[in-house]
Amino acid sequence: MQAVVISDNFNQSFQPITSTLPSCLLPLAGRPLLEYTLQCLSYSGVQDVILYLTSNSSQVKRWLATSEWGAEASASPFSVTCITNEDCRSYGDAMRDLYEKSVLRNDFILVSGDLISNLDLSSLFGKHKDTFKKDKKAIMTALYSKGIRGHPLRSRGSELILATDKSNSQILFYQRSKTKSANFPIELFQHDEVEVIHDTLDPNIYICSPEVLALFSDNFDIQDMDTMIGEILESELVDSSIYAHVIQSGFCCRSDTPYLYGKVCQKVLNRWVYPMVPECKNLNSAGKICLQTNSVYRALSANIKKGTSLGQETYIGNQVEIDKGCNVVGSCLEQGVRVGCNSSISGSIVMRNTSIGDNCTLVNSIVGGNVTIPANCTIKDKVILGPGVQLKEGAQLPAGIRLASEKSSDGFSDDEDEKGDSEEGEFGPLAFVYEPEDDEDEDEEDEDNLDIQDLWGEVYCTSDESDEESEVGSEDWELSGEEDEVDDGEHNDVKNFKREVKESLVRAAEEGNIVTDNLVLEINSSKHAWNTTLCEVNQCVLESVIHLDLDLDLAPPKLLAAVKANVVKFKDLLLKYSKSKSGEDYYLSAVVELVARFPPLMDIMAKVLHFLYEFDILGESSILTWAKKLQDLTLKKKIAPFLEWLEEEEDDDDESSEEESD
Repeated sequence: MQAVVISDNFNQSFQPITSTLPSCLLPLAGRPLLEYTLQCLSYSGVQDVILYLTSNSSQVKRWLATSEWGAEASASPFSVTCITNEDCRSYGDAMRDLYEKSVLRNDFILVSGDLISNLDLSSLFGKHKDTFKKDKKAIMTALYSKGIRGHPLRSRGSELILATDKSNSQILFYQRSKTKSANFPIELFQHDEVEVIHDTLDPNIYICSPEVLALFSDNFDIQDMDTMIGEILESELVDSSIYAHVIQSGFCCRSDTPYLYGKVCQKVLNRWVYPMVPECKNLNSAGKICLQTNSVYRALSANIKKGTSLGQETYIGNQVEIDKGCNVVGSCLEQGVRVGCNSSISGSIVMRNTSIGDNCTLVNSIVGGNVTIPANCTIKDKVILGPGVQLKEGAQLPAGIRLASEKSSDGFSDDEDEKGDSEEGEFGPLAFVYEPEDDEDEDEEDEDNLDIQDLWGEVYCTSDESDEESEVGSEDWELSGEEDEVDDGEHNDVKNFKREVKESLVRAAEEGNIVTDNLVLEINSSKHAWNTTLCEVNQCVLESVIHLDLDLDLAPPKLLAAVKANVVKFKDLLLKYSKSKSGEDYYLSAVVELVARFPPLMDIMAKVLHFLYEFDILGESSILTWAKKLQDLTLKKKIAPFLEWLEEEEDDDDESSEEESD
């Protein structure tokens, strides 16, 4: 078997990091992405690999020479041939260049250098051979994996709709679109049975015949595989066929956006890609990685001071130094990273030899190598810092910003380089705001403008859609008996998320120093880990606060006092999640479940709602609207006096406002 690995992802998702570092060498739990790709090909029995290199190719060659895949390696499972083309700017350019070089004469496996997979591709290769025996026009078999709606690896913009002939899996219709509908041609229904597939993930794994390269050569304007598949299916001049194969087990996904990069990192740390797990890369005793509880991987050479907390799904690499009082959760710290006292790192990837000072906060960000982050810096959601960036002390970076160590050149000034040496960036001496190239093209298509700008990527079910689904089906969470009967995995995720929220609250209460922002970071990290909706987050937070260390056998007055003490203690946390009307509605949707699971709360719920109202956690309009739809007659009767008082308050406010207007 022969395989072709395209090293570049041909997008700007990771810029400015990938301006100097090839995307295939981005680190993931101690090894570059390309190593996972080559390891998968090795497991599949590939004998010959063609590695197609574009920008920064010398770095890939240097890494390859020192790896187990290099020409000098005594036990290399296959030979690797590098083809370099620095002028290549797209997937289509790479295919046309390979055709011109005539290096592929037989069927081959085509993958990208950021593929993470533990599949045995030899079975897919054999399936393609069998298909060709039956259909001589078959030039490609595309591999897909299952991804139900809401799957964390289904990213926005990658939604795929397939229609196949059910008898042989030949692809008859192919559409990758941001819309939620598809228009099928009438010719599609000439087949006896047509299967429509919409719940798949596309890892861009193809078994191709050399004719695919010839088609790219004939169509010089086609730049990606999606367009080529559409051309094969729709053009009357192309008499070829493509087949689909949907795997039922195993893992495969590309890391071609920062969002997927983070999600795949979680999957690797949770051992979905076994046997490619972090502790397997033990070259010597000094570099040994040990697995601890809660998917925490720690190098023996790492120096972690007492008082530091390592949360779940965390990787601590070689020679990492973490000072006392730090909190690291859901993050990867690569070799040589240094972290100062009392810093918090959540959902982030920090690359080699980066220095982080005291009292810093990093949330859901990617930090390149050799970056300097001084004390008291805050780095918020979806931030990318390029290699060599130096921030100033106390820098506060807004969400979504990208910084480079050098100022972008517009190409008009001859002395621009001299000015750049003395000029300081807005956020530090070497911290210049990075602007993606070709921004002027974004205005051409207003409908797609948001997707072009959002280089980070996100899950397909956006927050707006999640809110709508939660409002429409908010009572589904309350019907615990029915939920247990649905075997879709969601119930277990909610239970696991709720358990972690309670653990965070208990730990904060025991330490006696409740820092709301740190709690929010932990809860939001758990939310991403268990893929919970905003509605479920609010419901679990309210239940965890009210039920924290609660003795339900207490008399109602003492029970109420205990609940009020919990609410007062975590009032700021509850306020964080009730800033919008939907947040208040989510809290209220948990009340019925609370009294059902903990019957003693029924007698004091009116008082509980009262002081939640007094603390501005719940608004009167939200409470009254919720009460009108309330179907639990017993609960409605219990809280009736409070509702009457609330309505009187509302009437008094209306009268006073009318008098003022008169």
